[in-house]
Amino acid sequence: MPKNLFEIISEVMNIPISQINDESGAGTIEEWDSFNMYVLLNEIEKEFNIKFLLEEALEIKNVSDFKKQLEKHGVNVNG
Repeated sequence: MPKNLFEIISEVMNIPISQINDESGAGTIEEWDSFNMYVLLNEIEKEFNIKFLLEEALEIKNVSDFKKQLEKHGVNVNG
């Protein structure tokens, strides 16, 4: 079964899913640093079989931004 976005974030950041919401990002999750952001991008690309453009990756500041970018790539983030 494919992982959902929150599961991937939880694993990469090593935090409980209950601490993640759409506004979660570098300002709210201590573990969300530049290295973990890179790892997170990589894991999401692998899980959903997509590739973010550099411009897209630079726009991502929180979970909501990830959802917007995933939707642009045709990924249903609500299912």
